[in-house]
Amino acid sequence: MKLSKLFLFLAIVGTLFINACKDDEKTPDPNSTNKTKSQLLIGSNWKLKSATFNPPIVVQFGTATITLNNLSEIPGVDSCQLDNLLMFNADSTITLDNGKKKCVMSDPQIVKDGNWRFLNTETQIEITNSEYFKLISQGTNKVILDQVTITATEMKGQTDYEFNDPTKPDPVTTKINFTFTK
Repeated sequence: MKLSKLFLFLAIVGTLFINACKDDEKTPDPNSTNKTKSQLLIGSNWKLKSATFNPPIVVQFGTATITLNNLSEIPGVDSCQLDNLLMFNADSTITLDNGKKKCVMSDPQIVKDGNWRFLNTETQIEITNSEYFKLISQGTNKVILDQVTITATEMKGQTDYEFNDPTKPDPVTTKINFTFTK
């Protein structure tokens, strides 16, 4: 009898102790609660934070070796392009904001810049007819961003890239690992 009262007492105390230790109910973060990739992507300004080559591109000029680690090191990428903002719109278009450092001062600040759509259960984004992505589209007017992950503040993924090395007959193939932030 004493043992069953002790067991009942310990069970009640244990239940009270466990309930007292539970985390307080937290207000859910409206930026991260069960939003789809489309909801996270659409309607926000995305700025390229990094675009690194994997593996790096190595170019040999005589005895000089140049290693290119980032897309911004490629000839043809101007610093004025690095502050541009992309907005993926619900109508599958892309809007480009030319940023504070416009490449051509007479260009409009905001322009339509191609189209986008998700592929393969939202793990890829296909971008077509985009001036912003023209450098990496290799003349096809299409870029596939692969292994795409999107959070409330960041989009990451990768894409294939072929660099036309002037010292080699065939292009150098690599991947670009990219990160965009809001």
